[in-house]
Amino acid sequence: MDNVDQFFKNSHYKIVRLLLSIVGLWPFHTLRRRCTIYFVMILLLGSGFTCEILGILDIWRDTFELLDSLPVFLFAVVAIIKTIYAIYTLPKIKLLLINMREYHLSPKSDEEAKIHNSHALYARNFGYIYTGVVLGHPFIFQFMTLMAKINYQKSEENVTSSNKAQGIQSGISHPVNYMVDVDTYYVPIFIHTAVCEVCYTFLTVTFDVLYITLIEHCCGLLEGLRCRLENALNFQGNNDLMFTQDKSYSNIVYSIQRHTETMQFIAIMESVYSLPLFVHVGCLIIALSIVGFQVITTTGNIHHLIKHFSYMNALLINIFFENWQGQKIIDSSEKVFDSAYNAQWYNMPIATRKLLIMILMTSKKPLIFTIGKLFSLSYITYNAVMRTSMSYFMLLRSVQ
Repeated sequence: MDNVDQFFKNSHYKIVRLLLSIVGLWPFHTLRRRCTIYFVMILLLGSGFTCEILGILDIWRDTFELLDSLPVFLFAVVAIIKTIYAIYTLPKIKLLLINMREYHLSPKSDEEAKIHNSHALYARNFGYIYTGVVLGHPFIFQFMTLMAKINYQKSEENVTSSNKAQGIQSGISHPVNYMVDVDTYYVPIFIHTAVCEVCYTFLTVTFDVLYITLIEHCCGLLEGLRCRLENALNFQGNNDLMFTQDKSYSNIVYSIQRHTETMQFIAIMESVYSLPLFVHVGCLIIALSIVGFQVITTTGNIHHLIKHFSYMNALLINIFFENWQGQKIIDSSEKVFDSAYNAQWYNMPIATRKLLIMILMTSKKPLIFTIGKLFSLSYITYNAVMRTSMSYFMLLRSVQ
């Protein structure tokens, strides 16, 4: 497997290798190396998550304070679930990465190779941008929390009548219980909670960058397939299927093979992402409605307003990103049917036409990336999530 690791290290996919290696999810590293990373993550994130649960228990009876702390807590829960499930499905992730390498090294036409490289380059560039943008939000979130602490210390107001005020006084982004005095050990507690939040975000970013890389690979497969179908009569391929003098027959056979491989690739990818994304979307609906409520109710405090707004902005970017990628699969697969239909089938032999019918039948229904076996990731789902979050937001406003 050293050849596979070296391939990703020297290709456009090196950002995926880097991120997965940092969090111990690169399947081509030794088990000992991955277990060492897991042990460090358990010590760091396990202690932070335990203190966060204890903090939730301390405010359990205060409904509004509990609601305020839920978004950050749900984000931690989702990040941990994604990581655990990724470890569980690591053999499938390994299989996906191997398939990507095999396609890259397989015989292809120059046009197909150009399409594949363009999608790989797009995934790399978008991965860097997405990583930088999303990772910037926890730093803004923690910086505004620190500014609120400094601003509180400079003020002479005595606000001790509620748990929420105590949360502002402590200068921690969410309720925690380290079983020590927060004011005495504020600096190490703040650093630990901030590092945990950054790590949760980094785990989510790693999962998402792998997601967009796999999606772009699928889109590249489908676009290359369309190119082959549209030029089936005169396409001079360089694959092993050119065993007859009829170029159209060989190209259609090759297209069927590629289409089948793409469907299998998406099926494996769906088994890796279906459950984590289902949990993510469900928690995100709750978190988005609560954060929207926090933004409205903290307009008088600029530090808390910026903090909650940055968190809400990260949630909106994330939910749109996931559904946007699912929509790209739908759009790309729908175009396969159009390309097969627009091929010059009337000039093809009877045997070739029969094979073309097979592609028309399988591509008539677009490929859909479903989560939880219930609904697909698409613009329609994004709209449904936003409307549901808005409904819960209005409910919170009504009981304020």
